[in-house]
Amino acid sequence: MGWLHSWVGFLAGLVLTCIFATGTLSVFDKEITQWMQPEVTLDHPPAPTPLALQRAAETTMAEQEKDLFAFITLPSLRDPVLRVLHYDGHEFIGPVLDPVDGHIFPARATAGGQFFYDFHFALRNGPVVGCTIVTLLGVCLLVAIGSGIAIHIKAMWPDLILFRPFGPRPRAWLDAHLVTGVLFLPFLIMMTYTGTVIRARGILPPHPFLPAQQTEPPPPAAASPPAKTNVSAPPASAVRPPTPPLGPLIAQAQQILQAERCELILFSPTQIRIFRSDDASLFLTRDLVTFSRADGHVISSFIQKGAAARTLELLHGLHYARFSSALLRWLYFLSGLACTVLMGSGLVLFLMKRRKASGQKILFRTAEGLTIGVLVGLPLAVIGLFWANRLLPLSMDARMEAEIQAFFMLWAFSALHGLICALRNTAYSGWRAQLVVLAFMGLGLPVVDGLTHSHGWLQDAGRYYTLDALVMLTGLAALIMFQKLRRQSS
Repeated sequence: MGWLHSWVGFLAGLVLTCIFATGTLSVFDKEITQWMQPEVTLDHPPAPTPLALQRAAETTMAEQEKDLFAFITLPSLRDPVLRVLHYDGHEFIGPVLDPVDGHIFPARATAGGQFFYDFHFALRNGPVVGCTIVTLLGVCLLVAIGSGIAIHIKAMWPDLILFRPFGPRPRAWLDAHLVTGVLFLPFLIMMTYTGTVIRARGILPPHPFLPAQQTEPPPPAAASPPAKTNVSAPPASAVRPPTPPLGPLIAQAQQILQAERCELILFSPTQIRIFRSDDASLFLTRDLVTFSRADGHVISSFIQKGAAARTLELLHGLHYARFSSALLRWLYFLSGLACTVLMGSGLVLFLMKRRKASGQKILFRTAEGLTIGVLVGLPLAVIGLFWANRLLPLSMDARMEAEIQAFFMLWAFSALHGLICALRNTAYSGWRAQLVVLAFMGLGLPVVDGLTHSHGWLQDAGRYYTLDALVMLTGLAALIMFQKLRRQSS
C-alpha cells in the first residue's frame, strides 16, 4: 500500500496538482473573466430589453454567417451581460453586449476564466484526448486516496492532535499532508468521484447494443455539462427566416419549465431552443423548450425525469457547483486550495524521503526539477497571464493567443530552469530563485493593475480588490518560503 500510494500519488500527482489548481480557479471563472475584461462595467443583471435581445440575435446570425456555431447566454448574477459565444476549440468566446441597449462593449480579447476551466477539463488537449487523460488520472487519484486511507487510518487521530506546522521540516510537511487529507477527505472524494463518473463514458468501450458516443466539445462555463441534445452548426448558405421577438419566448419557456430564469438560447435554421439556467437547483439539468423560428409557437419541451437521470444531474450539480451561493463558492474554493496543498505536500514528501538514498540519481533530479515546475512554475504562469492581460496592447492582433502563449512560455521556462538546477545538483538555488520571481510578480500585480488604469477603482471594486489581494497573498507566501529556504541552506 505504501509503494502504491507513493508512486501512483507522485507520478499522477504532478498533473493532478495542476488539474486541482486550475479547477479551484474555475470556481470563480466568471469573476476572473470580469477582472480580465474591465471594459465591461455592469454590476447587477438588468432584465434584457427587447432591443438588446434583438441585437444579440442579429449578432448571433452574423457569427453563424461565418460558419461559427454561436449561441446566446442571458444575464445572471455572476455575469450580468448578454454574451454571444462560440467554441474555438478550447474556450467559448465572443462579443459582450449591454443588456439594456444591446451595444457591444469594447472588451479586450481574452480567454478569461474559461482558460482555467478548459485546462482543468481537458488539459487543453481537446474533448477526446484531454478528457480521457484527466479521467484516467481521476482513477489514479481514487487509488491513491484508498491506499492513503489504508496506510494512515490507525495513526490518523494522533497525527491530527500532534499537528506541528513549525516542527522539523519533514514532520511539518507530513502534518500538512495528513491534516489537509483528513479534514478535506469528503470533498476530495466527492470531487474526484463525480469528475471521473461524469467523463467515464470517454474511457469505457461502447456497449454493442447502444449507439456510439458522439464527440462533443467541453461545456461552456455557463452551460456545464454538455447539452443532452445534439445541435449542429447550420451551413452558411442556409436560408434563415426572421427571428421572432425573444422576450415572449423566454417568458413562455420559464413558465413551461417552472424556472425563475433561463440561460441559453440556441438557434437552428428552423428552431429556437431555450434552456433552463444552470443555477436553478442542485440538480444540473438540460431541460429546454423548442420553439418554431418561423412564428414562435412551441414545438416541444424536454424535462429530464427518472432516477438514473436525476442521479447523473446530481453528480453534475455537485461537481460544477453552479447552484451555489457566494459563500458556498468560497467554501469550494478553499477546499480545492486545501486539496491542491495536499497533493503538493505529497510531492515534496516523496522527494524528501528519497533524497538521501537517491539524491544523486538522474531520475530523482528530474523528478525534483519537474516538481519545481509544478509547485512554483504553475502559480508563476497564472500570475504571468494576469500581467499579460494588463500589459499587452488592447488593439494587438491575436491578443488572446498572446496571453495564452505568455502563460505557457513562463511555465516552460520555469520547468526548464528547475530541471537544469536539479540536474546540476543545485535544486535549492532553483527553488529560491523561482520563489523570488513568484514573490515579485505576486506583490507587483496590484501595482501593475493600478498603473494601467484599466478600471475605476471606486466602481466594481470588489472583484478587482479580491483577485489582487489573493495574488498578493500568493506573493507573500512565496517570500516567506524563500526566507525559510535561505535560512536552512545557510
